[in-house]
Amino acid sequence: MSFQHVNPEEAVEIHQDLKSNFSFGIHWGTFNLSYEHYLDPPKKMREALDKKGISKEMFCTLRHGETKIVRKIKEQD
Repeated sequence: MSFQHVNPEEAVEIHQDLKSNFSFGIHWGTFNLSYEHYLDPPKKMREALDKKGISKEMFCTLRHGETKIVRKIKEQD
């Protein structure tokens, strides 16, 4: 699935490359498409964020059915 999806480590790299203020890890565990346990991607995401020193407030994964309100951070002049 590497041509259509990225793994958690790649997602963190993309977050950094884009200098994103906030990112979501999405549709993990929805379909059984790999050999990993369906709960592994969020765990691996947290590990990748820790390894890169990125706050978990800047990148989140949602549980199935969960919602999150994201507010724009006001920029300093």
